Amino acid sequence: MISRKNIEKFINEELKGTELFLVELKISEANNIQVFIDSDSQVSISDCVDLSKAVESELDRDEQDFELNVSSSGLDLPLRKNRQYKKHLTKMLKIKTTGEEKILLRLESLTDKAITGTPLEKNKNAKKGAKKQFIELEKVEIPFKSIVEARIEVIF
Repeated sequence: MISRKNIEKFINEELKGTELFLVELKISEANNIQVFIDSDSQVSISDCVDLSKAVESELDRDEQDFELNVSSSGLDLPLRKNRQYKKHLTKMLKIKTTGEEKILLRLESLTDKAITGTPLEKNKNAKKGAKKQFIELEKVEIPFKSIVEARIEVIF
């Protein structure tokens, strides 16, 4: 079995000193390795290719066969690291809390321990296409330890 600990350590060393960071590493029993990375700015295809080549060179196919996929942590994945919130300032997040609350929030600021933003509620009286689709509620601070899941919410 491929060592998760060794791969994770290698990836973190490889990304050290860059804007890139490891978000998630998954290794299945069939040695399907999925690496999700993010950046303080943006992740390019060449960033993924370079990391894929580096990880592949670290593993020995003669010892164990594996499948490797390196990609950016896209909109379909929840935010996993506190560091990811920084580049999403002013964006909408859909947050689930430990109290089973679901909040649509415009992210306004963050600290090492919490995020702050304005919760939004659907304006039931808004007509389709109206500018005021949401009502802004009172600003809240949500500790990271209270967030079960946070996803970027794209609103058209």
